Amino acid sequence: MVPGRDSMNVMSLYVLCLLFPLSVVAKDNNQGVMRLDSKQKVIFACPTNSTEEFRRLAMQAAELGATHVAISDLPKSRWQWDLDLNDPYPNWGMLVTSIFKLVVPEELKLFLPADYAKKNLQIVKDRCAVLKELGLKAAFFGKEPAWLPESVYQAHPEWRGPRCEHPRRARHTYYAPCIDQPEVLAMYRKAVAELCRQAPIEVFSFLTNDSGGGICWSVSLYPGQNGPSWCEKRSYADRVVGFMSTIQDGAKDAGLRAEVSMNYGSGYISQAEVASVIPFLKPGQALNSRTRDESAPTRFIGYNFYDSGVGPVLGIPQVFRVAEQLANAWGDQTTNRTFMMDELNAPEYFELVHQFRNNPTTTMIGRMQNILRTAEHFAGPEGAHHVMQAWDKISRAALIVQNIAGDPVMLVGTVNQRWITRPLVPFPMELLPEEKDYYRKYQFQANSEEEAADLMNLQGFELINGFSGSLITGNMVTQAITLLESAIDDIGKVRKSPDDSWALLQNRLRTLICFYRNALYTIQYQDILDRTDYSQPPVEQNIYPMDGDQKLREIQIVTRHDIDNTNELIRLLETSRVPLVRTATTKEEEDIFTLGPDLVDQLKKKVAITLKHQLEVHRLYHRRQG
Repeated sequence: MVPGRDSMNVMSLYVLCLLFPLSVVAKDNNQGVMRLDSKQKVIFACPTNSTEEFRRLAMQAAELGATHVAISDLPKSRWQWDLDLNDPYPNWGMLVTSIFKLVVPEELKLFLPADYAKKNLQIVKDRCAVLKELGLKAAFFGKEPAWLPESVYQAHPEWRGPRCEHPRRARHTYYAPCIDQPEVLAMYRKAVAELCRQAPIEVFSFLTNDSGGGICWSVSLYPGQNGPSWCEKRSYADRVVGFMSTIQDGAKDAGLRAEVSMNYGSGYISQAEVASVIPFLKPGQALNSRTRDESAPTRFIGYNFYDSGVGPVLGIPQVFRVAEQLANAWGDQTTNRTFMMDELNAPEYFELVHQFRNNPTTTMIGRMQNILRTAEHFAGPEGAHHVMQAWDKISRAALIVQNIAGDPVMLVGTVNQRWITRPLVPFPMELLPEEKDYYRKYQFQANSEEEAADLMNLQGFELINGFSGSLITGNMVTQAITLLESAIDDIGKVRKSPDDSWALLQNRLRTLICFYRNALYTIQYQDILDRTDYSQPPVEQNIYPMDGDQKLREIQIVTRHDIDNTNELIRLLETSRVPLVRTATTKEEEDIFTLGPDLVDQLKKKVAITLKHQLEVHRLYHRRQG
């Protein structure tokens, strides 16, 4: 376990990044080698826990030719959830930075925590000091317009913009400010100007219509198009371009020229709306990765905690996945480049970028050459092919799991629904408070307790259900597990001792297998319950021999598998020299997106409760007599 990224950004949703080098190379059509435009921005961003860690990131970025480093992954705004701990929805919003979480305008000082913003601004200033030493510039990734507390709108009702909460994931309404209001835009301009005076930022990128943020009358708003009646007929292009121009004007007031982009969290339903804005964008503006001339402003490479496919398990390299993205990005010489990373301790990625810098290529052969050289760097010529095989299997396994459902199952199931720590019991509604509080208060479920008891109810949706859903998902997870087991064997051929880095990677993969198996068993368990008639208790007869209900055999086997798997995970965590799983630093910092530092104790509790209640299945199925 590891002290967790309390500042893990959902900006992460599309941008925690590591950007590409600025080296100039000659063009060779046979090898796919291109010349980089010296105006391209190269932005590194990765969660860091301290100024020292940020310095490590910035130094590595500088060595690889970066121009910018993102400075906006900040401590979670826990105060938003503290308004009502029974509503899980703020857990999405508190992941993401926003302007007013760093600079509180005078008009909002009665309503927003000034101490929290002051600490954030100091973090950003410290990071910018590091960047100045290294000759780098700052980039900001956040969410706007972000919801404000109800007290703001009670005092200023004219500022109330659109509802932006997810109706099936929230117990309250949440309103973003109306960016058609001149007073609201004035607050943003002044706040951005002050931020840029303290931290010279030239790149702003905002998530919107997602995670507790939104724009009036957008079709992408989770509750549907809504907002104040007075601005309903205003041109959407004027609204969006006006907001981005306000951010640019704020930076200009501080003597800077900034680029601003916005991205819809649910942009796939708003293509016509986005298209209506594109022709009116101004220089330095982009919407959903499109500029006025329809070019893409940046190429994203890599992944973040949201779509990694490995959940909270640390140190899982997906080299083949990143190498393909690198090769594809190298073929586009007109845009900036952004790599996504979910943790700083990723030597494979930095070395891979180094190899692509030496051998920039768009061909499959060139890509494989770079992966081979990366493998040789870590394992030598004699072990490189074994490492390459392992990396290939790891990337494929993570991609399989990543593609299982709409939202990533390793996040919304394993962590948000606490699959990994909650017991598998047939009557979860009957658990005593002391048997479920340890996971229930960190479970993302805004609806009824009946829905919370359903293991497959993932934030108001059932994306995996029924025998067919369980079968298909089970096949996919089993394929991923098989690939990881084979990768462990490959790595065993280069391991030199029980304590070397290869042995550690094997244990990380074994840990990931435990998480994948837990997902598999949880899905299978709920499927059996869903095929069970709770209204007709079994009427047992003393007939000998009698085999008993098939579902009884199935659920007993699944239960035992999950108990054994959980005990294996406990063993791995207790015996590891280094953290294997991302967790909160303190118990107070545990939340719906972050497992607790007492993960091992919770796993032991899960096993004990499962064993205590395992015979309750006899209330549902005929028992065997034989």
